[in-house]
Parts: sequence; structure tokens; C-alpha cells
Amino acid sequence: MDPLYDYVSEIANRMYPTWEFDDSCGEYFQTDSFRGWDFVHQLEDGRLKSPFTKEQYLENAPIIRSLRAMGIDTEKFWMAILFVYDVVQERTENVQQVPTSVFEEFRTFAKYLQENPDAKIRAWRGREHGATLESDLAKRMLGKLLADNVAELYAKLSNTRSFGLDGFSVNLKSCYKITLAIKCFLPLLEKFKEEDNRSTNPNKVSYNRMLLISRIVYFFGYTDNPKFLDNDESISGIWTSYKDKEWTTVGANFR
Repeated sequence: MDPLYDYVSEIANRMYPTWEFDDSCGEYFQTDSFRGWDFVHQLEDGRLKSPFTKEQYLENAPIIRSLRAMGIDTEKFWMAILFVYDVVQERTENVQQVPTSVFEEFRTFAKYLQENPDAKIRAWRGREHGATLESDLAKRMLGKLLADNVAELYAKLSNTRSFGLDGFSVNLKSCYKITLAIKCFLPLLEKFKEEDNRSTNPNKVSYNRMLLISRIVYFFGYTDNPKFLDNDESISGIWTSYKDKEWTTVGANFR
């Protein structure tokens, strides 16, 4: 992937890891995130949409000053801005909320398959003999299929009326958008210069990471509260309240 997407890769590989199975050693290894590559292809094909421009980003002095003071490449961060906005939109707008138990049931089953290669899988009804899956390779394939594609499978089934899951009409509150944006940005920003909380005036340079993210989510349009530009109290309150909440969604355009 082009170095221009370094920050995108960091976020994508952490938030949406992609694993491949190596037959030669019988183990999984992490590769570049599929979600990161999907973003790159959308961008290069001109399919990515956002309500703000690069010019508006570069003219946002408080954000740009903080990025430069922290030693962050503003061109690479622009890519991260676009990526995070796209991810948050995908996960919070026109979606269905899925009970965590649905995903956990599949993931637990997939994990058991991976950890117990001698296990057998049998499907039957009543006294019928049914079918049994015994091949180690087949079980590994099924385990990986479930582990990697649960959300995509659910999204496809959601378009099938016979499953009673039709329709993507949920738009999550801004607090969920802000929380997801923090989860994307904060670990990336923590790799750079230490915080200096002495400068939080929006007309000066600030090293406060949460204040920087606060200004970014305001730039995204997730809030119109001007306090998000002045200090990190509002965004920190949202983070404290929502960072540990479990919520899973799939969208009509899930990729």
C-alpha cells in the first residue's frame, strides 16, 4: 500500500484486522486489512463522498497546527480523516443493530473449531442420521468462514425477506459516531508527541489529543456545540459513558 495510506493502514489493521491461513505452517497470519484496501479502491475510483473538502481541512487552523506540532503528516492524516468518516458513516447510518449474542454465538463456535481440530460437526433432525463433517481441512475452512464473514453474511441475509430482517432504517445517535471516531483516532495519535495540556486555547497550538479529536468530530458535523472547539470536557464525557458499550451494526452497503 502506498505510504500515503500509512495512517489508514494503522487504523484499519487495528480496527478491522484481516487474517489469512498459511497451509505450509498451519497457522493464521495478519495481512493488510481488507477494509483499508476497500477504502483505497473507493477513493481511487472516485466513489468516496464526504461533506467537506481537503481545502476546508487545510484551512482549519486549530486542527492543522496541532497535527504539525505533534509531528503528524497532514497529507497522510487527510487520508485518515476520509477513512474514519467513511467507516463511521458505514457503521452508524442506515444500519441494523445486531444483538451481540448473534455474533458471539458464531464466533464462539468458530473458535472452538479452531482450537479442537479433532472435533466432529453433525447436523440432524429427530432420529435421522443427518450429516457429519469430519475432515480437518473442511472444519478449518468453516471456522475461518464464520470468523471472517459473520457480519457480511448477516448483511446479505438482511436483504432476504424470508429471514424477517428486511430494512436498514436505524441511524445511531451522534454519541456513537463520536465514540467510534475516538476509537479510530486516539491510538494513532498516541504514537506521536506527548500531550502538553498547558495550551488548550483554540487560537493557539494544542497538544491535547482529545481536544484535537473533539475539533475533528465538530468538523465532521457530528455536533454543532461550540464547546467542542474550546475544550475536551464534552467529548471526554461521551467517551467515558460510551467507550465500553457493546453495539454491533451492519449496513445495507456493508463492505
